[in-house]
Amino acid sequence: MTNKKMSWTKVLGRLIKYTWHASPATFVLLVISSLFMSTLGFLEIVSIKTLFDNAVDVANGEAIELIYKPIIGLLAIVALYPFGEWLEYMAQGYFWRRGSGYMKFLHHNRTSHMKSIEFEDSTNIDNLKKASSGSEDAPSGLRIIVQILFLYIPYILSLLIYLVNINPVLVLVIVLIFIPTFLLERIRVEQSFEFEDKMGNRRRKTEYFEKCIISREYFKETLLNGSFKYFLRLFTESNKEFSKEFVSTKRHILKSSVCMKLLNSIGFLSVLMLLVYFVYSGVISIGLFAAIYYSISKITTMLRSAIEAMGGALVGISNTSFLIRLLDDNCDLGKEADIPKDQDIQLRDVSFAYPNARGNALQNINLTIKAGTSLAIVGENGSGKSTLTKVIMGLYDPTKGEVVYGDKALHPYSNISKFKGISAVFQDFVKYKLSVEDNIKMSNITCEMATEDSLDKVEINLPELNIKGNTILSREFGGQDLSGGEWQRIAIARGLYRPHNLIVLDEPTAAIDPIEEANVFESFKRISIGKTCVFVTHRLGSTKIADRIIVMDKGEIVEDGTHLELLNMQGRYYELLQSQAQWYER
Repeated sequence: MTNKKMSWTKVLGRLIKYTWHASPATFVLLVISSLFMSTLGFLEIVSIKTLFDNAVDVANGEAIELIYKPIIGLLAIVALYPFGEWLEYMAQGYFWRRGSGYMKFLHHNRTSHMKSIEFEDSTNIDNLKKASSGSEDAPSGLRIIVQILFLYIPYILSLLIYLVNINPVLVLVIVLIFIPTFLLERIRVEQSFEFEDKMGNRRRKTEYFEKCIISREYFKETLLNGSFKYFLRLFTESNKEFSKEFVSTKRHILKSSVCMKLLNSIGFLSVLMLLVYFVYSGVISIGLFAAIYYSISKITTMLRSAIEAMGGALVGISNTSFLIRLLDDNCDLGKEADIPKDQDIQLRDVSFAYPNARGNALQNINLTIKAGTSLAIVGENGSGKSTLTKVIMGLYDPTKGEVVYGDKALHPYSNISKFKGISAVFQDFVKYKLSVEDNIKMSNITCEMATEDSLDKVEINLPELNIKGNTILSREFGGQDLSGGEWQRIAIARGLYRPHNLIVLDEPTAAIDPIEEANVFESFKRISIGKTCVFVTHRLGSTKIADRIIVMDKGEIVEDGTHLELLNMQGRYYELLQSQAQWYER
């Protein structure tokens, strides 16, 4: 993913396009409410000017009826303000919700097309985190831009025209007042963008260390191991580094802010002195002085709000650039095709390396898995077993060589085409905090078939567990939790529920005792007749049910054969089996 900085115009253009697609009606409503509030503000100034002028005339002996009309006008404007504010509030709320929802959809949809290997690269993870932030900030940034264009600018222009008719010098002075404010916001935006881009990884680490201290997922082990102080130290050190950079950025902005606001105050005092001079010299009356001062006060507040809002908008848009950068990143979705999962699978001279790794995790693998047979993959930790299964399924693309299903090489096809007809259960399966049925059905959400058959195959009896199909499997949400072994059976049932011609089991029975594991694999052998089954296990006693066994070592296949053939070879497989057998000797 590229880290090239994007131009404001490109980001803003895309942001307008996305927000319009999210809800044209909400976009139009925001524009109308902004114009309505702008019009009310201008009419208020006109009414006040008329009121001041007429009040002066009445003080000079004119009829008191002169002030009735501007007072009635002001009362009408005051009455309309709550309606305008309500309309603006509703427009802003709907604009943000619709826009944010659409941006998150774009973000999630783009993420769903990423390759698994991209999640092994910390740079990609940081970019995804920043893109997520952009999907939240985008609508707020554009909402401010819309209000600047249709509320602040029309309002300010109308007041400037009003002041020009009095004396053009007043407009020049006001413009000069806010140049420092504009420059300050520009500095703030640049610094904020650089800070987020630089500190994304540090922010993620800090949040992770905090999670290790306070989250339910980690708390039990952290408490038992006495690791609280350890993680607190890591959090403190990481947060200190983050805070140091944050304070440095804010200090730089503060220095600029002091200078710019000093210039701003000098400019405002200059305007007041100029007004006093005009009154003294007879250019304007006292009544007109009051109207102009109110106008200047109003326009000063409005300009400051507009510029500060612009700063907030630019910060939001700068964060949005992370999202657009992700969306623009070249993503080859692959071709759509029906890839046969009921035919032989071939790995031809396959090698694979993880991002930033020193060497290959797999090296020159040549393997043919016959359709409808079972293959067991064994080896010590780090030998490449799990990596090989991910390459077989297409979760990882080989860095060299190819994986072929039937007559189709897997690499050029889309994720949907790759994974259709494949089911998998991993050792680090997810415990979804959902109902029993949803935990199983999510592997085939369009299927209306009941889950009982899958539960029976893994010997899960819900009444014996005192739960039902709609029981939430999480105490956090008022449900019930399961033991590790029971959770693994749920995960296996989920894998069985998905239609498949190939099923991959990557040590899914680690929390089940050896006897139960043997029973589970025997069940798999029976259930998977006619289907291809690849499974990884660290307990070699279960491998004898496989039609074929391969032994991995340092990313290579060092032995290949049936259980009896490998025993007779008395090689690496025999040594591993003997070392495990010692644990069961009396």
